[in-house]
Amino acid sequence: MGRTPGTGEAGPPGVEGGRLYLIGTPLGNRWDLSARARAALEQVDLLLAEDTRVTARLLAAWGIGRGPVWSFHAHNWHRRLPDVLERLQAGASVGLVTDAGMPAVSDPGRELVEAAAGRGIPLTVVPGPTAESAAFAASGFPHPYRFWGFLPAKGPERRRALERLAAGTETEILYEAPHRVARTARDLAAVLGEAVPVYVGRELTKRHEEHWYGTLGELVRREDWRGEVVVVVGPRPAPAAAGPGRPDWAALLAAVRAEEAGGRSRRDSIRAVADRAGVSRRELYRRVQTGRPDDAAD
Repeated sequence: MGRTPGTGEAGPPGVEGGRLYLIGTPLGNRWDLSARARAALEQVDLLLAEDTRVTARLLAAWGIGRGPVWSFHAHNWHRRLPDVLERLQAGASVGLVTDAGMPAVSDPGRELVEAAAGRGIPLTVVPGPTAESAAFAASGFPHPYRFWGFLPAKGPERRRALERLAAGTETEILYEAPHRVARTARDLAAVLGEAVPVYVGRELTKRHEEHWYGTLGELVRREDWRGEVVVVVGPRPAPAAAGPGRPDWAALLAAVRAEEAGGRSRRDSIRAVADRAGVSRRELYRRVQTGRPDDAAD
């Protein structure tokens, strides 16, 4: 019998006491559950699940019988954490799963991993599918990429995220709820431009899996999304460097659009960006109105 998942030895893997196991589960197709994951799910002393009902269905589908399963999610992790750490330090093996994919990847678990690492508790990763990597592979876009998870829904946090996204040139990957895809596409088109290529993966690994390719402008006009969605934005050319002492008007226009996407009026957005950058509000307004950062009068 193998010693722990992760040894690379042949034969059914076992688990070690006092160790935390991060167990990847299928995105939607139960056949994507690995043999290592099945063994770990069955053998750990305590299993933590984002939604115990979802995990119960997976266990039943594979005929996995096991001991206690505790809920561990965004709303109760802070209450559960002391008990989980106590059990680990007392020698119990603990597994962590989410509803789909890898724990702590835009899902609950980061806090537990951080706390366990801080106490010297050993950890084993039992890898499984992630929507992020599946969508990137299907997108056809190049490395490197940045993974954003879910963008903040509104307010200054969303505005700052859009500004950071607009400042980059890499492939960008983000998760989105189906009813918010069109809105996010509008915000992305506002800061990046409608011609930027984009891929959307819907219901990956499931019966109604769909792969959509187009531009941000085309994505704005499609609103019939259903199910789990991953948006992958293609790389953009780097903006031309501003000369010495010359404002980067392209970046400033993108910042104005990000302010507007965060809920500010155009007037307030221009005022805020101009004041931060130390440029003329009038000149910035003129360029915003024309939509041309190189529409120089200076």
